[in-house]
Amino acid sequence: MSTKSGSLRWRVLLVLALAAIVPTIVVGVLAIMRARDDVQKEVRRGALAHIRALGAALDGTLQDSRRTVELAAATWADAPDDARGTQLLIARLRRDVPIVHALSIVDPEGSLRYGDPVPSGADVGSHSFGGYVGDAVRVGGRPVVQLVVQARGRTGELMGVFVATLDLGFVRDLVTAARLGEGARVVVVDGAGVPVATSDGAPIGTSSLAGIDPAVDRALGSSVEGTLSAAGWISAYRNLSGYQSLRGVRWAILHQQPEDEAYALARRTTRDTLIIGGAALALALALGVWFATRLTRPLAALAKRADAIATGHAEAGPPIEGPGEIGVLGQRIDEMAKRIAERHELQTALARGDRLASVGVMSAQVAHEINNPLTTVLGYAKLLQEDKPEGHPDRAALELIASEAERMKGIIGGLLEYARTPRQSDMSIAAAGKLEAPPITEPAQVVRHVGALLEPALKKTQARLATDVQSTKPLAIDAHALQQVLVNLVQNAAQAMTSPGTITIAVAPAPGGIATAITVADEGPGVPAKDRARVFDPFFTTKAAGSGTGLGLAVCKHLIATAGGSIEVGDGPNGKGAEFRLVIPNA
Repeated sequence: MSTKSGSLRWRVLLVLALAAIVPTIVVGVLAIMRARDDVQKEVRRGALAHIRALGAALDGTLQDSRRTVELAAATWADAPDDARGTQLLIARLRRDVPIVHALSIVDPEGSLRYGDPVPSGADVGSHSFGGYVGDAVRVGGRPVVQLVVQARGRTGELMGVFVATLDLGFVRDLVTAARLGEGARVVVVDGAGVPVATSDGAPIGTSSLAGIDPAVDRALGSSVEGTLSAAGWISAYRNLSGYQSLRGVRWAILHQQPEDEAYALARRTTRDTLIIGGAALALALALGVWFATRLTRPLAALAKRADAIATGHAEAGPPIEGPGEIGVLGQRIDEMAKRIAERHELQTALARGDRLASVGVMSAQVAHEINNPLTTVLGYAKLLQEDKPEGHPDRAALELIASEAERMKGIIGGLLEYARTPRQSDMSIAAAGKLEAPPITEPAQVVRHVGALLEPALKKTQARLATDVQSTKPLAIDAHALQQVLVNLVQNAAQAMTSPGTITIAVAPAPGGIATAITVADEGPGVPAKDRARVFDPFFTTKAAGSGTGLGLAVCKHLIATAGGSIEVGDGPNGKGAEFRLVIPNA
């Protein structure tokens, strides 16, 4: 039945998956292709519009300067020998054209007549009819260009030549102020391909980009605008000569941007489309899983519950619901599973009772067998102790032997007390208020004794015992019982630590002032949260097989509870290791 329901579920999922995948892929591919095509068109259109505006501003400045110099040359040609008028003309020209860095007026033979020295490389020959704008050069670290204009009289006679050196700093300012996209730049090159200015502030050299950058070659060799994708860049270009009806300046302006940055929107659209498509597909599959599970759940649940009952695991689960006879059958199987689980719990409780009874019988037998040897050991230790005067080197060892023998008798007595059922006489005395006065124990003394007792064993495990006693109020618990509890907890901590560390016993007043809190913290792996509620159960142990009986913490809890206190386990300081916390009433 389980196989059939699983097969039906997968068939439903397959149909829904195909119905979701095919349209998702088709729509997604079309959306991605359309988005990429639109982005490419917009990138090229925007780059071309940008360089049109920048090119128009650049060319306008150059042509205005050229026309102003041409008008000044024509004016000067009417009176070339008027020195005063020439000086006024030069001053007015510098004022009207701020980008003029230097101005020279030479005669037809090339000799300087007025103004600044003639810059080297300027061609003032008769073949340069009408003048020209030269290529960019660097003067004093700044890019400049030479504007040569011939001054001819009314009859066309050559009277002289104006050589104006234009500072191209305005080009740098123009392209630097341009608002560009991520990673984009604007480059202006002269007719030889030498950069005049760049928007990214890169140093301007004298080497040409012609033959290096395909976009520069395309821009200088074309009279129209266009775009080019090469070497991971998308470039929009335009030659400045395309702006002019007169003799043009064969410069070019380029807008360049890495393709990854230019088409980032297309990539984001692709990513979003894939995410949306994946989410839609996941939603469809989730709905398919829900529908298929809803369809086959009763059969699968019945099969699973039947398998659990067959293997002996009849734990109660959620009720099995289904239509018609399947629902009735599910209810009957639920009832049967509950009865089997109740029977299993009863058997477990009976088995635990048998184990506790066995512990009681075994404890009585052990106490009977060990009591006589312990009495002998204790008696001889005390006899030997009487023969040793105070200060004798063996007296301390004999006292320790006697004390430990008495502690062993106390441990056996505590185990018997834990295993036996309270007697009716004890209960009657307790009800009548005739119990003896509770024992009184000094916690500091017990802690010191535990440290001295366990010092040899801790040295073997390379563990260090630290104590912090902040409360010395007497406690309402038997000293041997408290000692047994602390010894057990410290030994467990030493065994749990796999590397050298510190075990800390701290004694401090509990909140309220009527009890004292004693904590035993270690630096071991700690007690898992899932085991903390069971560590005090008899026969439960996390140690390897043969390494523990699971009775130590159970006896500790019994001894503390008998004194009216409580014991619990949690995380150690700073979340490292384990910490057992004892709260014992003050005497």
